[in-house]
Amino acid sequence: MKQKINSVVVVVVLLFFMNVSAQEQQIKSLLSNIGLGTTFTEATIAERAQGDLSVVGNNNYESVTFVNPALLSDLQLTSFGGAFQVQSTKVNTQDLTFSNSSTTLSNIIFGVPLGMKGGFALGLRVHSAIGFDVDSESFYNNGYGTVNHIYGGVGYQIFKNFSLGLQANVYFGGITKTQAFKNIQKSTVMEESYNVKGLSTKIGAQYKIKIYKRIIAQLGAYGVLGYNLSASGNSKFYEAFESGNNNFYENTNRTPIASTLSGIQKNEFKSVIGLGLGEVNRWFAGASYESQGATTYSGNVFNQTYSTPLSTSFEPFSKVSIGGYVIPKKYSIKKYLSRVVYRAGFKYENTGTVLNNHTLKNIAMTFGLGLPIGKRVSYANFAVEIGQLGALSQNSYQEEYINLGVSFSLADKWFEKRLIR
Repeated sequence: MKQKINSVVVVVVLLFFMNVSAQEQQIKSLLSNIGLGTTFTEATIAERAQGDLSVVGNNNYESVTFVNPALLSDLQLTSFGGAFQVQSTKVNTQDLTFSNSSTTLSNIIFGVPLGMKGGFALGLRVHSAIGFDVDSESFYNNGYGTVNHIYGGVGYQIFKNFSLGLQANVYFGGITKTQAFKNIQKSTVMEESYNVKGLSTKIGAQYKIKIYKRIIAQLGAYGVLGYNLSASGNSKFYEAFESGNNNFYENTNRTPIASTLSGIQKNEFKSVIGLGLGEVNRWFAGASYESQGATTYSGNVFNQTYSTPLSTSFEPFSKVSIGGYVIPKKYSIKKYLSRVVYRAGFKYENTGTVLNNHTLKNIAMTFGLGLPIGKRVSYANFAVEIGQLGALSQNSYQEEYINLGVSFSLADKWFEKRLIR
């Protein structure tokens, strides 16, 4: 009972910090000025260490996953999870080079088994974030804010070896941008502030078949139905006094120009399919392919302004993930390192953004560990992602990054019937 109370306390604390973190800047990237910002992967930290491979997996009995809701049918233990991410980036453009870092509490998740054939999950994560600060002698451009994502999903085994899943998603958040022309006789400022909301639905499937002794092959797929994210708010353009450190105060003797903002981000149908092969609690390897039609924007919200010339347009998105894990001996009593989960993966992504007339690509290698905690079936998961977004020779923009992810997965058997003898 004490262990369960401690788990609840951990989750309450994580939810508190998630609420605080959601109001702060989650990323630092010039490209987050595009659309609704930089979109984060849905994969858990353990899955990120496997190249974001998440549509299939054979280690879902003890820890909860939410990317493919059909995998929830495998859940056998009540599970809590919380994840943090630290990103360090070196940015290169034709005009400048700089480095930055950011920290994000990326998701909280709670999963409960529904008998022997089903599972339910509820969670909160950061869907996308805006975070940039460009300062030159005559121009200042700043933006921050997040779009958060609440999700609830259920997975159930319809018949032997075949499961279906359904997930509902709610998006909400707020974004603020400031653009200022400074160090002139009369500085001018444009302030924009708007809220974002939307709904989407995900449908998933999983099929498993034993092909040799304990070796199981898996086929997984899911689709996100097309949906819209709407944005609405206000803008104000005014003459300002500059007091240094990019602080601007409105000249109250001048009448500002105010207007309303509205717009829609239209997201096309997204499909993901994957194959996997492995032995439960011993090893697993798989690959997946994702695709989605080009994102489109309408309205007067999604205008981008840079201090360097970056032209953008949009095309279909695609992604290939390859990864897996090895556990030398999960139930070893004497050798702790034999119980550790060793993960690795690779991903190649066409981001769907065309930057300076060339496709913006993302390529990364991933590595990770799952460290057992105590006597329970709980883990501290670590993932390292080393990659490059864009290419200076093609996009006139390049980000070289190292992402460190940390998550805690606390699992236990709840709601167990007591036997009286």
